Amino acid sequence: MNRHHRHPRIAVFGVLAAFTLLACAVPDEGARAGENTPTAAETVAAADAQEFRRIDFTLPDLDGEPRRFSEWDGDLVLLNFWATWCPPCKKEMPMFQDRYAQYAEQGFTIVAVAVDELAETQAFVDSFGIGFPILIGQDEAMAVGRAYGNRIGALPYSLLIDRDGIVRETHRGEVTETDLDGWLQRYL
Repeated sequence: MNRHHRHPRIAVFGVLAAFTLLACAVPDEGARAGENTPTAAETVAAADAQEFRRIDFTLPDLDGEPRRFSEWDGDLVLLNFWATWCPPCKKEMPMFQDRYAQYAEQGFTIVAVAVDELAETQAFVDSFGIGFPILIGQDEAMAVGRAYGNRIGALPYSLLIDRDGIVRETHRGEVTETDLDGWLQRYL
């Protein structure tokens, strides 16, 4: 037997591990600069509107209740895709909670979509005192992320959506205080 064909499962595992590491990758320069990355269908729609509009979706919250993203229409919304096992995701959450508490009365909200298991997500939310809306899903949440331009499934992945439903910023990787404070100053 050829030594290159002895352990095909090891090769597959290696490829999957590499993709997992990429999922918590450093943002690319385009995303950091705030470039929108719409899907093909959104690109066609944007050709008419010249804007990348928010997409409505429904995912359950931590109580299992279905929540429509359109509930937050009229607010400045940071839509964040994250997971409890992702170090940069965990790092940005306390800062998100701080800015949410500071600016919620001015119409700023964060909708965080956990690509994770319910028990782990609930424990994380409880231990960090997260007060903004948390939605949860796995395949469904990843599909929503792809619809918003996250074709590679990177986590964290964030979008800033203005009060008119226009996506103003997209960001792969950890959102820093400088990033979020700049967005809030520009769009709030």
